[in-house]
Amino acid sequence: MIKKIAIALLLVSGGAVVAETAQAPTLQMNGYAAMVGAGAFQSNNSNGQGGAQHIGISASNIYFTAKGVSTSGFQYKWRVAMESYPGGKSTLGSAIYFTQNYIEFGLVDLGIFQIGNLTGVEDTMTESGFNLMGGAASIDGTFTNITNTAEGVIGGAQMANQTSKSTKIVYYTPSVGGLTFGVAYTPNTTRMGTGGRDNAGGPGDNTHGNEGGIYPSKSGSAYGMHNVAAGVKYVSDFKSWNMALAAIVIAENSKRGRKGYFEDDSLALDFYKYKSANNSRSAHFTAAVGIDQWRFATGLILNGKSRLPKADGYSTGDAGRAWNFGAQYTVGAYQFALGYFKTMRELPRIPAGQGTNGVRYASVGGKAESDIVSATIDFNALQGLKFFGEVDFFNSRTNKEYAKFIGQTRKYTDKGGKTAITDNAGTAVIVGTKLSF
Repeated sequence: MIKKIAIALLLVSGGAVVAETAQAPTLQMNGYAAMVGAGAFQSNNSNGQGGAQHIGISASNIYFTAKGVSTSGFQYKWRVAMESYPGGKSTLGSAIYFTQNYIEFGLVDLGIFQIGNLTGVEDTMTESGFNLMGGAASIDGTFTNITNTAEGVIGGAQMANQTSKSTKIVYYTPSVGGLTFGVAYTPNTTRMGTGGRDNAGGPGDNTHGNEGGIYPSKSGSAYGMHNVAAGVKYVSDFKSWNMALAAIVIAENSKRGRKGYFEDDSLALDFYKYKSANNSRSAHFTAAVGIDQWRFATGLILNGKSRLPKADGYSTGDAGRAWNFGAQYTVGAYQFALGYFKTMRELPRIPAGQGTNGVRYASVGGKAESDIVSATIDFNALQGLKFFGEVDFFNSRTNKEYAKFIGQTRKYTDKGGKTAITDNAGTAVIVGTKLSF
């Protein structure tokens, strides 16, 4: 009798183990919404950046994830991310986008394989000073929507040839001794998966994976074919401290932007009537160290001549470099962070001339630079409820003749166009709340 009972208990326990290990796909939902109030005190209030302070509804994300696992430990997952932008470009004054849509397969001994619309290794494997910032995402968040940046200045958060959420294939190896490798292949950085094959030129809204500052309009900016991003990351956790090192390189066959955009524009300058673009070769190096409640990180981006136009008779400068350093301190429900961000770019060398609107400019050259110091504080008041604050001190400047030159392109001369910015400095203050579930 005792033997029968033991066998029965063994069978029941074995069934329980199988039930816990094998699981058919189940749907989960999570997300967040953030609201901000912001104001900027800056030396240049052009382009509608002066006057009343700003109340904004940041991107509200909802994630739908269906995932399952087999008895052998094979994991499979489908994920969709929906983002809502009140006041976006649509007839109703708002927009809803499914910005991520991908399938993932994984096995402990074989790594993770992903395919679809999602970010690649250049986004997931790095940890620089930028990643330590809280608040409203510092240089890649609300700050950029309420301040003016000098012409030709790059953003500093991403590589010039990053792929954003373009359709791609991604693979990560298992971690061996703290070492992980990742590689992503993006056939065409302008494609989001829903359209057919079109490799003749970038679309009208060529916004997927372009660093701002290089071209006056993203609609005519270069894009990438056969984009390959490869990364390596080393993570080690010691008793009293931990560290993370990463290196990412991206190479692609870069192509000119949408054909006809500059050629059909009577206001465009010869420099932007380019026939081809420099192939992209860029790198990103990051390092992070954690000690008790402190964490420090730094990052360096080298863009080379990635996606710059090949324009006859002109030296096109470079696509810029960016460096950052950040520190983060966590105590109880509070998290404090301080970061410094520096960007530098050699401007194209263009001889003196006159635009079609009659504005003359002297020879163009020199640099476009920016310095930003960000301080953030986050307070986790309740589970899923956060209040935050951010202060940004900024200074960006460029060659004044380059600003005149850029000011004659269609982005600035069309009705309702903007004013080209030579320099701007000031302070931005942002407060807000974020609800996550």
